[in-house]
Amino acid sequence: MRSFNQLVFDQLVRGTAEVTSPAEFNDLLGKADQLTYEIEVEEAGGTNPTISVRHLMCNSGKGFIGLANLINNVSLATLPLRDVKTQGGPLGAMGQVGVTLGGTTPSARVRIWACGRIG
Repeated sequence: MRSFNQLVFDQLVRGTAEVTSPAEFNDLLGKADQLTYEIEVEEAGGTNPTISVRHLMCNSGKGFIGLANLINNVSLATLPLRDVKTQGGPLGAMGQVGVTLGGTTPSARVRIWACGRIG
């Protein structure tokens, strides 16, 4: 049963440091037993830009731990990029999405929707 569908990440990302979804979505992403993410990139810059996206989880509220990458070093040479990936449970009490760009001086407009199912 679908419980929610929410835009959880909508940012212009610059550089190679991981950027996470806003904290306001931590509890929402922790409610689901299964998440389906739709990842969209419509514009990118830099030299040989790539993108990696992962689901992060936390139970204690003291720090998030990354689970397996949803996408890993996917080239942004051909846009738009649209991909759908599922993250199954068990998941933590709180969740985040982490976005990391690769390449030289990369930038990208990234949007990620999460559709959650509570079983």
